[in-house]
Amino acid sequence: MTSKEDKIDEVRRQEERRGKRPIDIAERRRHLKLLQSFTILMENCANEREFSDRITADLGIVYGTPKYAEALKAYRAFRAAK
Repeated sequence: MTSKEDKIDEVRRQEERRGKRPIDIAERRRHLKLLQSFTILMENCANEREFSDRITADLGIVYGTPKYAEALKAYRAFRAAK
């Protein structure tokens, strides 16, 4: 038997999901693969120049774009924390 609280929680979850876009599984997988590749590059690149070269060549991130700037910012923060 389900308790009253379980039923209330289920209704809350249904209400939260209502109106949200369905999850694009293929896009989610691409994002996770990119994140994994990005993490590996941050851990294995010896310096910022090598990281820059690898993200443009391996991940297709274009120099000078906001995505490129974010990647370098993340790399610098990662290296500063080490």
